[in-house]
Amino acid sequence: MTEPSPSEFRELVRGFFEQIPFNRQIGLEMRELDLEQLKISASFELRPELIGNIWKNILHGGVIATALDTVGGLTAMVAAYQRLGDIHWREKADRLSKLGTVDMRVDYLKPGRGEHFLCHGSILRTGNKLVVARMELVNDSDEMIATGTATYLY
Repeated sequence: MTEPSPSEFRELVRGFFEQIPFNRQIGLEMRELDLEQLKISASFELRPELIGNIWKNILHGGVIATALDTVGGLTAMVAAYQRLGDIHWREKADRLSKLGTVDMRVDYLKPGRGEHFLCHGSILRTGNKLVVARMELVNDSDEMIATGTATYLY
């Protein structure tokens, strides 16, 4: 198998994201995939099964953390892929298949009110084995609900 072109790689990343069962469970859908700026975003709609506070109709904190971690991890995967450079495609795929969250901090800034949520991810640093990503979750009023910083091992 030859190295995918940028457009093929973009479709591989999108396909990988869409095949994660938990992403489908919470309704997380990819919106932006900018390979040059290393920025990724995904969105989801509020549904009854995602509510953590039934009296205030507020999004569950675990859903917030999941969205942040998923977008951060995917952003880290793209950054790691680019960092691996010219090594053989199979070796890159093997390394990326082991990517995992080492540490993640979530700051819940406001209650998760809204009908639609958008999560953005960007890279703070890419090293030989670790990637550090920054994530933000906003609601449909563009209010910052939560931020996250995570470290991923690859």
